[in-house]
Amino acid sequence: MLRRASPRQDHGFTTIESLIAAVVFLLGLAGLLGALVQARGATAQARRLMQATDVANDLAEQIQLWSFDDPRLIPSDPLCADDPLDKDGKLLKPGTGDYNAYKACMHDEMMLTFEDAKFGGIQEPVFRNEEKDPSKNRTEYERFYIVRRVDERMLQIWVKVLYLDAGEPRVVTTQAMRTRVGGML
Repeated sequence: MLRRASPRQDHGFTTIESLIAAVVFLLGLAGLLGALVQARGATAQARRLMQATDVANDLAEQIQLWSFDDPRLIPSDPLCADDPLDKDGKLLKPGTGDYNAYKACMHDEMMLTFEDAKFGGIQEPVFRNEEKDPSKNRTEYERFYIVRRVDERMLQIWVKVLYLDAGEPRVVTTQAMRTRVGGML
């Protein structure tokens, strides 16, 4: 009579199987860690963009409170007024002559305090990022605005906010219209 070989009974993992499982787990964990780091960077980038938009909207709202004849609303130099959206990206090229000329033709923070007229919005456009320590990881925003007179009753205003994101310059632009109300010309 022939005896049947009994099936092998394995009651656990071998050392090799355990090592292979650990390597697969660590590879998956490394991929997840990379995705988390990337997500944190994207979140920080989105936060800076939202803050820049808030700074631009704040200035646009403050400008809406100024009198139509306020000296801070004198028309900008044609270099800016003719290209308020900066289609050539001059503000994205710091240190160049185009950058300096375009930046110089916009109204800036110094223009915001004119005689007794004070800027009443965000006083210091600087925000802390992830770390709560104010000396670390700060984003500073520079605000500018361009004024173009359409006619005696209408002004177009573009507010630009310039900031650095991962060492690269970024610009947020918002637009506002001012219309003279009433019969005065």
